[in-house]
Amino acid sequence: MDLLLFLLDLGVLYSIYAILAISVEIEYGELGIPNFAKSAMYALGAYSVGALATRIGVWLVGATWQGEFKNTSWVYATLVSSNISRNPLLGIIIFVIPLIVALPIAAFLGLIASYPALRLREDYLGITLIAFSELVRVFARNYEPLLGGTFGAGVPNFLAFLPVQLRSLAFFAIAIGLLLLIWALYYRLTTSPFGRVLRAIRDNQVAAQSLGRDIVKIRAIVLVIGSMLAAIAGVLYAFYVGSVNPDDFTVMKTFIVVLMVVIGGKGSPMGPLAGAGVYIALDRSITFLKQQVSLPIDINYFSYILFGVLLISVIMWRPEGLIPEKPPLTVSGSTLEVREKQGSS
Repeated sequence: MDLLLFLLDLGVLYSIYAILAISVEIEYGELGIPNFAKSAMYALGAYSVGALATRIGVWLVGATWQGEFKNTSWVYATLVSSNISRNPLLGIIIFVIPLIVALPIAAFLGLIASYPALRLREDYLGITLIAFSELVRVFARNYEPLLGGTFGAGVPNFLAFLPVQLRSLAFFAIAIGLLLLIWALYYRLTTSPFGRVLRAIRDNQVAAQSLGRDIVKIRAIVLVIGSMLAAIAGVLYAFYVGSVNPDDFTVMKTFIVVLMVVIGGKGSPMGPLAGAGVYIALDRSITFLKQQVSLPIDINYFSYILFGVLLISVIMWRPEGLIPEKPPLTVSGSTLEVREKQGSS
């Protein structure tokens, strides 16, 4: 039973990171835009849960909130969970509303992020988006009424109406279901004529623009899509952990997700899935070895060293990743065409 729970939790965590990796793959692998504000979009989904889930639950059960949010959110989250155990509809509402709120806000921020992406070189763009990401985190960390500041916010268990032994299974089914749906839609996009346009812009922006493609509009659309996917991952993560703390969403999260895409294979539909799998396997292995091996340095810093060495190794010896990009099948109506890479012999 313990092994089953471990595998279910691992599957949920994998699903969250795979969705994040797909969001980066669409922006970076398909279009060639390095979005270093990814942790902000990811955090936005979690912040929506932390700021709304307990408050909505308290309002729906007719309770009166007393005390500061940072000191009482955990208490009221437990109260709401207790009510969900008797009212499944309450749990569904608490899950759906933060998701509905997070998606348009993430889309708007993605649209804002597309503005500097059109006007800055990649190095300046990276610096600007990192600063934007940190601005979001610092604001959430210091504005205590939003998420309780450094105290964080408690999150009710929206599956509390299920027997304890079924909650992990149900959450796994939701997470893996969303992952499969998102991957299927992503695969459809990458094998569509629109996917060809994205790769054309990535490979030669001037040529694509000379053929009448609206680079500004396409970049905005892709960043909006990627930001919404990251927000979905953030919502899942907040409910999975059962709490939200702004310090969980540093810029390092962005680099980790980019690492997954590079390792898996930039431009390959299976790349995000493979990269997320490699990262989760290494991360869990390091967590296990943390209890077994004594090192002269903090094990967390050792993990950064290990992932850095892995990234350098992949770039040096297999720059195309574990699953290299191949000429994809392009779906156009009922016709399948094989697109040959430009410049291939």
